[in-house]
Amino acid sequence: MPSAIQDLISAEAVTTHFQPVVSVKKRSIIGVEALTRGNDGAYKLYAPEQIFSWAEEAKLLEELDQLCKKAALQAYAKLSPRPTGLLLFLNLHAGRLSTGQLSAMSVRRGVEEAGLKPQDVVLELSDRDGEAPGLRSFMETCQSLGFTLAYDDLDGSSRGLKRLQALRPDLVKIDDSLVRGLSADMVKQEQFRALSAIARRLGALTVAEGVENEEDAALCLELGADLMQGFHYGRPVGPGNYPFSGVQSAVDRSAGRFKANLAGRAHARKREDLKHLQLMDKMQAALESLTPDEFDAALLGFVNAVASVECLWIMNKAAQQVTRTVVWKHQREAQRSLLFAPAEAGADHSLKDYTLGLEDEPRYMSEPYVSLATGTLCRTVSSRFSARDGQEFILCMDIKTQ
Repeated sequence: MPSAIQDLISAEAVTTHFQPVVSVKKRSIIGVEALTRGNDGAYKLYAPEQIFSWAEEAKLLEELDQLCKKAALQAYAKLSPRPTGLLLFLNLHAGRLSTGQLSAMSVRRGVEEAGLKPQDVVLELSDRDGEAPGLRSFMETCQSLGFTLAYDDLDGSSRGLKRLQALRPDLVKIDDSLVRGLSADMVKQEQFRALSAIARRLGALTVAEGVENEEDAALCLELGADLMQGFHYGRPVGPGNYPFSGVQSAVDRSAGRFKANLAGRAHARKREDLKHLQLMDKMQAALESLTPDEFDAALLGFVNAVASVECLWIMNKAAQQVTRTVVWKHQREAQRSLLFAPAEAGADHSLKDYTLGLEDEPRYMSEPYVSLATGTLCRTVSSRFSARDGQEFILCMDIKTQ
């Protein structure tokens, strides 16, 4: 609708609403993102994606982007009551770089004319804007002027990851398509975890967009989110009488749940670890009274003692397996592939974590990994012991984990 967008720009018929960006771990509201919509002068509002699509079609992208930036800065000045240190997240359209009409100095000028400093503003550039010549140089200059840079709408695509590595922003906003329904989707969870890890390696904080409920909020925090944004903490609303107290209440609830989750998980992990370590003590005491030729029969008697134990085996001090791998009976029935098969006597385990971890300690518990013995996610507990004849051995136990 080229004619409609021309009328909208001429009449400056845009409305700016603000959505909070929060830090649950700091129990604080970090900033607000300015979301500017077109309006028809009556009651209908047009989403930013819609009006920018019209502007691009009518070749009025520069004019609309300037108008939205101006409206956002003016509305931010009216935001009340405004907490001290509240950041303004301001969207810029990277496509304007190709026209030569967007520069770091012009952005700073507009911000300062509104009574703000670059340090008060986070500039957001979207992964959806496509390639723009000079984008890296523009971002570096903005950062040198004091602006914080955010890379928006990262969804894990190969193009987005390449641009992320090249641009090195201060914040990475993970797209809401990966956040909505996160608690019910294991693949999304692993994608989110990986993107958070990549952001950390690049020195950037992670922002989860589109957080709509407490379950997804809690999981975002566990998977590495530093900041969060979404309807769960506040819908976009106008600057007058902004509901900061309601946002803070939602943040406090998330903080309480996150703390309770961490404490509960730590307690459950400690309880499970204690159960398995006690079982190791019992098995070790029994094995120390035996000779090596009696090990296999003893392991058969132990393997079904606890349902979470998947398999047991014994190695010599050179990490060569001296028994067969004894597998929990139900796990034997569920074996699904020749790729996942228990190791036989003589197998070399010298490069495994559960062996290397014993160099300075008598007992070691590994991080979770996929077992080649069973094909399931497990942890391995390894422990040194001496048999009745004085020979040194290592008892290993795979524990099923989630």
